Amino acid sequence: MKKLTVHIHAELEIPDDWEIVEHQSGIQALKIGDRFIDFDIAPLATEENDVDATWTDEDEELTNDILMAVTGLDTTLETG
Repeated sequence: MKKLTVHIHAELEIPDDWEIVEHQSGIQALKIGDRFIDFDIAPLATEENDVDATWTDEDEELTNDILMAVTGLDTTLETG
């Protein structure tokens, strides 16, 4: 086995009333109204090798295999 490291950086422009909170489970979450949002890795796949390929997570078995391979995940939320 070999190790794959995936770095994902995303910036979102969000309304002022959305806030970062500490969820009871101990994680940081984005609070929108009464809902708590966590960001996670979502693998997408395609069988097409062209510019207009459609990427989905519909292959549940493949998606599950990839997610089961994740040995660590760290998410940090900050506003600036």
